[in-house]
Amino acid sequence: MNTKSIFKSIISIILFSVLFGYSLVYAGAGFFNYSTTIVFKLSDNIFLDSISLNKTQVVFNSARDLSNFKIKSKCDIFSKLIYKKWNRYMFDIKFFNNKCDDSNLTLINDIWEVEKQFKLNIVREYNALYNLLDVKTPNLLSFYEILRKKGDLYKDYDKYNPEIEKNYYKFLKKNRILKESLYNEKLVKNILDKRNEKYLVPLLGHNLPKTLVKIPNSWRWYRSDYTDWIHHWWDIDWRFWEQIIAIDDWIIVRVVNNFKFDDLSKIKRWNNITYDDKIRNLDILRWNQVWLKTMNWNVVFYSHLNEIFTNIETWEVVKKGQPIGTIWITWVPDKNYKDFHIHFPIQVNPHDLNMVWKYDLDDYMKWDWLLKGKKWNEVLKLQYDVFESK
Repeated sequence: MNTKSIFKSIISIILFSVLFGYSLVYAGAGFFNYSTTIVFKLSDNIFLDSISLNKTQVVFNSARDLSNFKIKSKCDIFSKLIYKKWNRYMFDIKFFNNKCDDSNLTLINDIWEVEKQFKLNIVREYNALYNLLDVKTPNLLSFYEILRKKGDLYKDYDKYNPEIEKNYYKFLKKNRILKESLYNEKLVKNILDKRNEKYLVPLLGHNLPKTLVKIPNSWRWYRSDYTDWIHHWWDIDWRFWEQIIAIDDWIIVRVVNNFKFDDLSKIKRWNNITYDDKIRNLDILRWNQVWLKTMNWNVVFYSHLNEIFTNIETWEVVKKGQPIGTIWITWVPDKNYKDFHIHFPIQVNPHDLNMVWKYDLDDYMKWDWLLKGKKWNEVLKLQYDVFESK
């Protein structure tokens, strides 16, 4: 096996462990064990965004009568004892709040006497997406094949058939494995499909600019004392309060909604400022912002925003074409700009294998921008390979 194949195998194993962190357990605990133990979990995973996978079943073995016990959580859940035989007690658990991520649960009675504490693996769509968006397409394809084969392996367990599996508990476990495999297969397939699509232009019905000063790599010589004096992004002029939309399916990784004009005083200006200082200065100039990590693994900075809609929150998943907010003016200190426009760079993921799943906001700002170093005529040609624009 060559190095490339070994790497693909390792990545696939890591991805599999990230998305399939469950341990379907059916332990043979003794019937007369006086401590309460968990002997069966349908799944350790709770997928909050799925109406079929936002629940599980847990069986406790206990010499104590658990008939009046319930399972409690800081999240909004429902629990019910659905089966009792000898020392075995099976509980249904269902989560209702798809924003709660507290994984701790407690088996407790009516007088709040704690009998057992345990954890489940809480998964929201953004958790899984965030773990996948830094991964290169060939490795995602390999992982997709693993999921597809797993789905094929368990496809006969879609519905209970005693001819295939007479033990109903084993059927339940295999049925759950099938459902989780299909959930993740669909998730990975969506990412792969989106990577073959072009981005939307963020103003509906508009095309990308063609004017030199409105596209990446144009000069901003008047900012040479506090930035790298290069325009990293596109500017699309339009009316005040015009809505901007998501150019792709993506995860919101940052929202800045508290800019004040006094913040411009934080800009550093001197001859020997560092590259990090310049990047930070640009961040101040972007005013109110929304950062979005796309299915194509890049990060887009929507900048100079006025209103950011209330449903736009960090770690929410938004869909292509979804309204994000409204445009405003630049608010830079050296020119009295009056041009309302959306200003957006696309930061290109460098695919550093040592940094997968480790990037932070400072890292995103240091990534190269899309089409960096390209000449005007090259930008005009190449930008139409990336966007749905004329």
